[in-house]
Amino acid sequence: NGKLRTVVTAIDYHTRMIYLFNYKNDKVVTVDPQSINGWPGDLPLQHTMVLPGGKKFYVTTDNTETYPAYIFALKVHDINWNLGTADLEIKAMLPVDLPNTPAELPFVESVNDNQAVPGWLMAGGTQIHGPTILPHSKFVYFTDWTSDKVRVINRKTNDFAAVDPIIIPGYTEQSHGIIFNKSGTIGLGTGYFYDNSVIDRYKTNRKTGDLEPVDQIRLGTEKRHAAFTHYIAWLDERYALTASMQFDKTSLTPPETQKIIPPSVWLIDAWEGTATKIIRHTNNVNGHGVFRSASDLAVVGDKLYIAEEDTIDHTFGEDGYLSVFDISDRFNPRFIKRFKPGVEFPQGYAVAHTLSPTPDSRYLMLASWVSGYVIKIDTLTDTVDKVWGPNDGLVMPHGLHAAGGIR
Repeated sequence: NGKLRTVVTAIDYHTRMIYLFNYKNDKVVTVDPQSINGWPGDLPLQHTMVLPGGKKFYVTTDNTETYPAYIFALKVHDINWNLGTADLEIKAMLPVDLPNTPAELPFVESVNDNQAVPGWLMAGGTQIHGPTILPHSKFVYFTDWTSDKVRVINRKTNDFAAVDPIIIPGYTEQSHGIIFNKSGTIGLGTGYFYDNSVIDRYKTNRKTGDLEPVDQIRLGTEKRHAAFTHYIAWLDERYALTASMQFDKTSLTPPETQKIIPPSVWLIDAWEGTATKIIRHTNNVNGHGVFRSASDLAVVGDKLYIAEEDTIDHTFGEDGYLSVFDISDRFNPRFIKRFKPGVEFPQGYAVAHTLSPTPDSRYLMLASWVSGYVIKIDTLTDTVDKVWGPNDGLVMPHGLHAAGGIR
C-alpha cells in the first residue's frame, strides 16, 4: 500500500495530536488520539516509531499523576490523505510503570557561564524515548530515559518480551535508544545527559531480544572528553557516527576532567571499540564545524546532516540550523553548507531537533518542537522541498520516524 509506505509519524507536545505525514504527496493528517476507541484519556505524548510498510506504529506517552507512561501499538486500517482522516486501532496499550512515578535523573547544576542547565531537561516523571527496531528479529526497543530501563516489545505478540526490562547498571541509565547496525548484530547506546561521555556497546541476541554489554567507548579521554549524545547514525556494519551537545563543565563533571570538548562529531569503530573526533566545534555561524549543540545526525549517501539546536546554553531557542558535510573521506569531512533561519528555513525557525531520512534516501525530514515546523529536505539538491508549520496546525512537533527506518 503506497500511501502507507511513504508515511512519517510524529506527535505534538502541546496539542497532544498524532501527525501522519506523506512525503510523496506532501499531505499531513492530524489525529486526535482521544478519538481512537479505547484511548484512556488526555495523555502527554512523547515519541513515535512506524514499522516498515506503515501499517503499524507505536506512540509513547509520559507518566502523570493519573496515568502511567504507556507504549501504544496502533494499527493503520486506512488513511485518506485528501479528506485528512485516518482509521486507527489500538492493538496494545502497555503500561511501563505506575502513575506518579518520579524521574530518576542525576542532580546537576551549572558551574560557569558557558554551560546552562535548563529546566526542560529536568523531567518530573517517566519519559519513554529512543524507539528502535532490531533488524532480522521480531523485537522493537524503547528506553526509559528518565531511569535505567530498556523496554523490549515482541512486535508479533504486541507484548513485552521475556527479557523485558533490560537493566544494566552503569550502562542503561539515561540512554536515548539502542541503535543497531543493519545486520542487527551490534547495538550502540547514547548517554543523553550531562557529563555522559561514553557510547555503550552491546552484542545482540536476535532470537530472544536480549542485550549483552561489551564495553563503553569514551569520546576522548578522562581528562578531555565530549559529552551528552542524543543519537547514532550508522555508516555501515562497522562504523557509526555520533555527535555531542555539551559545551562545558557542570556539577556532574568528574574532578579529573580538565576540559569538556564542545559540540563535535565522532567516528565510532564498533568492532575495535574506539572513537575519533572528525568534526570540531565552531563559534562562527559560517564556520566549518558544529555551531550549536548537535542534537541529531543522519547519513544519506556520502553526506552527513547535523541538526543543530539552541537549547542547553544560556539562551534558549533563539535559532536552529542544519549543517551538511561531505563524508566521502570519513576521516576528513568537508563542509558543504548550513541551512539558516530566514534564509532556507522560515524566519523565526529555531531548534533543529530530530532528523528522519526516508528509506529511499531521497528526502530528509526535520522537526522543530520549539518553533513548530516539520521541513522536508531534498537530499539531491540540498534545498527545502516542503514546509509544514503553524499554518498546518503544528505547534510543537516531535518524534519523527519514517516507515522503513530502523530508528
